[in-house]
Amino acid sequence: MNLQIMQRISITVDESLAQAFDELIAKRGYQNRSEAFRDLLKKELAQEALVNPSQECVAVVSYTYDHRKALLSKRNVDHQHEHLDMVISSMHVHATHDTCVEAVIAKGSYDKLKVFCENTIAEKGVGCGEINYLPIHEHK
Repeated sequence: MNLQIMQRISITVDESLAQAFDELIAKRGYQNRSEAFRDLLKKELAQEALVNPSQECVAVVSYTYDHRKALLSKRNVDHQHEHLDMVISSMHVHATHDTCVEAVIAKGSYDKLKVFCENTIAEKGVGCGEINYLPIHEHK
């Protein structure tokens, strides 16, 4: 059994910030301030890890597009096939009669993933898109 040693950190904030934090905790369903603070801190540290261009990570790029646009679907698939070393999976969803949603999961160094994901969203005919980078840390 792997037991983690926990450390207590005390912080002082003004009343309005504490109230806003408690409202966020309730809205997101946390059981207590510690759980919420740990998640906020982990998120910030994960983003900080991305300053290293060679940081290994997983990216989820999701975007909408009109399936009637000429050859866009084929270009999307071709783009993924050109990056088979990174693309892990993709999912296609029919959101409405005309609109499709695609989610692509890829793995690699941050610098290479960033280019792949941004090029995916920048493809002519893509509606809105979003990229989420998740740094991978080896646990020992």
